[in-house]
Amino acid sequence: MRRSRRGGHGGMEFGGSGEDSFVAVVVTKLTGALLFILLLTMVIMALLPKVAGDGSAASSASTAKPPAPLRIATPDALPDAVAGRPYTLALATTGGRETPRWRVDGKLPEGLHLDEASGRIAGTPKGATDQPIAIRISADDGHDVDTRSIRLAVLPSISPPEPGTWWKPRWPAMAAAWRTWLEQGVGFLVLWLVHLLAMNLLANLHRQTSDELVLAGEATAGIDLSRRFGLYRAIVRLATVSATVALAVWLVASRMPSV
Repeated sequence: MRRSRRGGHGGMEFGGSGEDSFVAVVVTKLTGALLFILLLTMVIMALLPKVAGDGSAASSASTAKPPAPLRIATPDALPDAVAGRPYTLALATTGGRETPRWRVDGKLPEGLHLDEASGRIAGTPKGATDQPIAIRISADDGHDVDTRSIRLAVLPSISPPEPGTWWKPRWPAMAAAWRTWLEQGVGFLVLWLVHLLAMNLLANLHRQTSDELVLAGEATAGIDLSRRFGLYRAIVRLATVSATVALAVWLVASRMPSV
């Protein structure tokens, strides 16, 4: 700093050297460089997440496994159908990229049809088949196609019992348990138990009546009483033998094949 006397006026005047000018220039350039570095750093930080995201997506896409090929998972032998009864079966697949469409090469049993969109076999078969029908099915999802041969049998319906005849009677359904017992020979045991009870009852009645006649002094009436109870015993024996023979004939007839 120095004093100036130019134009007759005095005043203080700051003076600068060449060293001060150099320092000012260096500071200015350093400040500009720092600002540029700071701005460049901000731009790089802003772009890094996008680059990282694109890289992770590309890496995940490159490491993702392709879907498994389309395969039919339905077994070769389908569950049997019964003629005259509703039947439903859904065909199944594994793998693939989209929902497959189904086709059948051949003819399904009469009354059954295949839904190509859902792969469901449904309907009511009208008649039985002599042997399982071989059918070839295929599934197509637009990328893969798989085919398989399957077998489907239609069993005959359970027919109602045939009406019986006079020599081969048919028991109603409610008496199935009684019929089983009779077929196992329990009927003979029941008949002979009834026979023994009836004979015992007649013997007790005969004894009791005879005692009453003896007390009443009518001894001659005991002869007629014995004849009467003898007739009763003969009737019981005849009834037991007749029932036993009838049961034996029925068992033999029930085991004979129908004509």
